[in-house]
Amino acid sequence: MKTLSLSLFITMLTAQTLFAQNETWKIETAQLPNGGSYDGTVRIAKTGNTFNVDWKTTAGNYSGVGVMINGKLFVGYGINSAYGVAVYKVNANGNQMEGVWTASQFNGVTGTEMLTGQGGQYDVLGTNPDGGTYRGKLMMQKTGRTVQVQWNVANQTYNGVGFQSGDYLVIGYGFGQSFGVVEYAMQNNRANGRWAMGGGADLGAENLVRQ
Repeated sequence: MKTLSLSLFITMLTAQTLFAQNETWKIETAQLPNGGSYDGTVRIAKTGNTFNVDWKTTAGNYSGVGVMINGKLFVGYGINSAYGVAVYKVNANGNQMEGVWTASQFNGVTGTEMLTGQGGQYDVLGTNPDGGTYRGKLMMQKTGRTVQVQWNVANQTYNGVGFQSGDYLVIGYGFGQSFGVVEYAMQNNRANGRWAMGGGADLGAENLVRQ
C-alpha cells in the first residue's frame, strides 16, 4: 500500500508551490446550494504536507484542513475541531481506490487508505499518520450531485460527503452534519471552487482571488 501511494505523495509535494506559506484570499463570487450568495475572506496556511484553511464569511466562519494534488486544493471543513479530508484515486473499473487523508489534529501529517469493493460497499485498509495500520468498512451512496459516505473503523463511525473530481473522489468527513468538503482549482492568482455540506445533495460555488 505504501508503494501504491507514492505517486499521490509525489503529486502532492510538487503541486504545493502554488501557495506561499500564508496567504489571504478574497471571496470574489460565491453561491450557496440553495442559490443564496455570500462573501468574505479565506486564509490558507501551509503546515507540513497539508494546508490549514479558515473562512470568515457572511454565511458563517469555518475551519478546514486540505491536501494539494495536481493543482487542486481539496479541503475538509467543520465548525468544530473534529474534521478531515480523504482524496482517492479511482481505478478504471471503480473497484479499487488509493487514498491520502488527514485530519485537523494531525498537524501536517497524512495517512493512506485503500478501498476495495463495488456497489457502494468497500473494505478499508489504512495506515495512520503514526504508521499504525487499521481495517474497516466503508459504505457509499450517491445523492444528487454528491455522495454520502460512512466509515466503520475500530468501533468508530465517521460520516462524510464528497464528489467526483476527474479521476479522484474527494470526501470531507466529521461527526453529525457539521462538516463538508471543498475543491479549489488553482489558476495563477485565482481559485475556482465548488463545495458540499454534510447530508447535502447539491453543490455550492466559491471563487477566490489572491489579495
